[in-house]
Amino acid sequence: MKKSAVIVALFFMGFISVNAQGLMGYLKSHLELGVKGEANYSGFLLKDMEGVKSEMGVGGNVGTFIKLNISEHFAIQEDILFSYQSSKIKQNGWEDTYQYFGTEVPIYLMGQWNVSGGRFYAGAGPYFSLGLSAKMKDADIDLYKKVDDERPMKRLSNGLAAQIGYEFSNKIQLNASYKIGLGNTLDANEDLYKMVPHSVSLGIGYRF
Repeated sequence: MKKSAVIVALFFMGFISVNAQGLMGYLKSHLELGVKGEANYSGFLLKDMEGVKSEMGVGGNVGTFIKLNISEHFAIQEDILFSYQSSKIKQNGWEDTYQYFGTEVPIYLMGQWNVSGGRFYAGAGPYFSLGLSAKMKDADIDLYKKVDDERPMKRLSNGLAAQIGYEFSNKIQLNASYKIGLGNTLDANEDLYKMVPHSVSLGIGYRF
């Protein structure tokens, strides 16, 4: 009985080992890693905020990407980016600069096609972000600091992202993306007013 149990255990250990090696081989041959840097142009879409305007401003993103090639023409790509964003908020002659620093993780379901010795790709999917710092520069207001048990703005947000790009034969990539939030970035008075973040990015990357 003990001998049979040992044989069964060895069989399953061998089965798991073979499958693990197969999985590692699959990932090694289908995973792609790279780095990217982008310039962004960001601001807010406002609703029910009479007299308040948001003017888009310039910032930047930097980070890495991981892509799993499911087939020749389909892949899943995840970007992990550190993002700096700035924009102007204006109301009745008052003006201040909104500054944000945080992380963004878009996940793209991508189609890809070989074109002219390179590769064209396009995709869309959800994105998630975590704000590390947000403030009004001139007024020196920390927008993540609680006032009466409420933060002016939420740290966590999510939305939709889309990206198109082209990879040259030397593995250098050019890409453009657009992101728009699905929820209200305001925490305080979120039932009365709505601020939805959105941004356009242009960048360059390199695949290892």
